[in-house]
Amino acid sequence: MKKSIIILSSLFIAAAIFTGCNPLTKMVKKAGEVDYKTTPNPLEMHAGKVPIDVKVTFPAKYFGKTVSLVITPELTADNNSSKSVSFKTQTVIGEKFEDNYQVISYKEGGSFSFKDTIAYDSKFRASDLKLNFQISTQKGKSANITEVKLCDGIVTTPELVDGGMTIDGGLKRGTVLGQTVEVPVVKPEVRLEVESAKLFFDLQKSDIKKNELKKEDITNLKTSIKDASVNPDKELKSIKIASYASPDGPQDLNEKLVGDRGENSKSAFVKELSKEEIEQIENKEFVMTETTPVEDWEGFKKAVESSTMEDKELVLRVLSMYSDPDTREAEIKKLAAVYDNLRKDILPLLRRSEIKFEYQGRAKSDSELKSLIASNAGDLHQEEMLYAASISDNAVKEDAYKTYTTNYPEDWKGWNNLACVQAKNGKLSDAKTNFEKVLATNGDNPAALNNLGVLALADGDFDAAWDFFERAENAGCKSPSLKYNQGVILIKRAQYGEAVDHFINNSFNKALAQTLAGDNESAVNTLNNLGSSEYGLFYYLKAVTAAKAKKVDDVIENLRIAISKESSLKAYAKDDLEFRNFIDNSAFRGVIE
Repeated sequence: MKKSIIILSSLFIAAAIFTGCNPLTKMVKKAGEVDYKTTPNPLEMHAGKVPIDVKVTFPAKYFGKTVSLVITPELTADNNSSKSVSFKTQTVIGEKFEDNYQVISYKEGGSFSFKDTIAYDSKFRASDLKLNFQISTQKGKSANITEVKLCDGIVTTPELVDGGMTIDGGLKRGTVLGQTVEVPVVKPEVRLEVESAKLFFDLQKSDIKKNELKKEDITNLKTSIKDASVNPDKELKSIKIASYASPDGPQDLNEKLVGDRGENSKSAFVKELSKEEIEQIENKEFVMTETTPVEDWEGFKKAVESSTMEDKELVLRVLSMYSDPDTREAEIKKLAAVYDNLRKDILPLLRRSEIKFEYQGRAKSDSELKSLIASNAGDLHQEEMLYAASISDNAVKEDAYKTYTTNYPEDWKGWNNLACVQAKNGKLSDAKTNFEKVLATNGDNPAALNNLGVLALADGDFDAAWDFFERAENAGCKSPSLKYNQGVILIKRAQYGEAVDHFINNSFNKALAQTLAGDNESAVNTLNNLGSSEYGLFYYLKAVTAAKAKKVDDVIENLRIAISKESSLKAYAKDDLEFRNFIDNSAFRGVIE
């Protein structure tokens, strides 16, 4: 890094020797009386642009009346590469020069100001801003005059925002990504599992038919109860029997049928279980009957709704119009053809006992859950599988979420979280596809909208990203990650004060926005509150804030730590004009050289 020196004497050297009263000769000789000022000094990069604001002041009796002065601002790379880029050419003229440019008075002198902006190019991070001059008269006499150096360039501290995203996201070095919103997943409580089977009865009967006890679902239920009784990972809770009557016939008869069907079902099933030597059935409270409605009108309604029978809307209309059971039955029986279908296809399914076996599994450890999702995911229920994917190690987390989405493709949470992992792994195309799957079924999902904005930000499309973030906000997204992402864009747009307001939590980029907005003290406090970091760039920003506070010892110490963690920062620091005031300090040079 070179010292910033603005040369204000011996600025011009004649490229030609003039004779007589040539006005060009006088302007060359008195060039040192011209004053130059450029803002900012040194040059700065903001929003990917490098602006200049130059003011040239000519003294009285200096500017020739018949002279035209053409000024070409030029940025030249300071690495002996001869690379340069020019700003717009500027022209001023004397009082008698016939042209349409700003006129400088010979007698009084005057000032000439101009502004321009070029796109930032990292090749010119270490560079000089120079003015090249050519003067000529109306009669065609001319001379080239050597350049004037105005200032050094370029302060590029805003570009640290990309590295800040890496630090704030805890990402692998080189990964630049805004903050995605994952669906938080908590470890599921051990849930009560239920398995069931049904016994059916004939019309107005409550005795158990032998073939009912031999059905496959009853056999499977007995096997499950037997297996659970000897499985140390399962705790048997109860067997509950709920019995029902179809809503036809007298209510007093149906009430008796419900009671008898319940008791008969209990006795028959307990007898079946006694053959399996299940210890728990000795407990009288283990098998119990439940209280149910005298007539199963609710089951009747659901069965009609799910049926394909003709005129089912007529039946449903009767149910909605009348609440009295006897009136309902009478009105439905008036629908003769419809009632025949009900008697044949619907009512027999309501004459039943439902046997429900309840047990509770053992809570699985995190290590068990991670192992099972990788080797035998079928042993996990849905909530366990989602949680297992969320806690899986980074190396296998993507595969774990893929297992979940394969088993539960209808759950948008799996696709969203899978895509978040893919984005962090650099698979942006895959991530975009899966975020879009979320929106395809969940149109205004705030998490997916934010996350698509993150991908647009990674592509450099700040307008599209901002649109996604606004849509996420309108959809109700309250995540600090959303505000963080908006803050990043505001930094990139050089709206530093607004950016500060968007960073809810302390972060590298909050501190960056604060120092860029001119509140360096708050930036120092933010970085101190963050503590330590594994990233060298974190300490680099601490060195920058120390430089702004003119604390040389803190500059040196933080740069030393930064470079020890990331050696590439040494070369970066050499050309960083944030440290221009310390170039003569031998301890500082010892760190960067």
